[in-house]
Amino acid sequence: MAHDSIRVVQISDIHLFADKHAALLGVKTEESFQVIIDMLHKQSPRPDFIILSGDLTQDFSEATYRRLAEKLRTLSLPIYCIPGNHDDPKVMARVYPLDTILADKHIVKNNWHIILLDSHKPGAVEGYLHPSQLDFMQACLKQYPEHHAIVVFHHQPFSVGCAWLDNLGLKNADEFWAILMQYPQVRAVLFGHVHQEHNKKHLGMQCYSAPSTCIQFKKHSDNFALEKLPPGYRWLELFSNGAIQTQVFRADHYVGTFDVNAKGY
Repeated sequence: MAHDSIRVVQISDIHLFADKHAALLGVKTEESFQVIIDMLHKQSPRPDFIILSGDLTQDFSEATYRRLAEKLRTLSLPIYCIPGNHDDPKVMARVYPLDTILADKHIVKNNWHIILLDSHKPGAVEGYLHPSQLDFMQACLKQYPEHHAIVVFHHQPFSVGCAWLDNLGLKNADEFWAILMQYPQVRAVLFGHVHQEHNKKHLGMQCYSAPSTCIQFKKHSDNFALEKLPPGYRWLELFSNGAIQTQVFRADHYVGTFDVNAKGY
């Protein structure tokens, strides 16, 4: 990399189907995802790599994971991914690495490192970080104590102000935070799952989520509800002194027509 900073794009909650014409609550996820890919082709400066923070598919089929790699190949960028509750980690492990999608879960660049964790809980919508995942996180943090760190997983580790969503977050969040607070070199936590943009501090730690590339959940809603906000992605620039600059980029219009009476999916 010719520049001093590291440029990262976070893409989340794609919900792609094997059937490219299939829709999620009225929105064709293939079409909305293509809008994001088209935006990234025009992104300047170019990112150094992309992180997919879960729910890559809606049907967790091998064919869909392969099509996802095919679509992202056009960006010619390294891509890292973690599973969400709508993914199948075993199928992902069979398919990836493929094309530009890599299987690495620890990214070390310059004086930064990014740790990718699996919060998928089999048969459940809510998340859980298995002790092996927490051990992996600690091992990475101990290996590079002088590096600035970012931890990434799918499920939100705190309340986001939506009663229905807050029941579906990371179930052992207290255990996660108790460990993380021992490592002051961690600069941020990234997550997906909530189909909303968040930028807030929790226990003194900066936390960010990215919007979905398809449907968006309405903020501050006790019950499931959608909001007519365009799909988007999060841009992060990581500087050598540990500073982070970040911004959410959205399409200039909502893609598709969602079901206003939807009660869930």
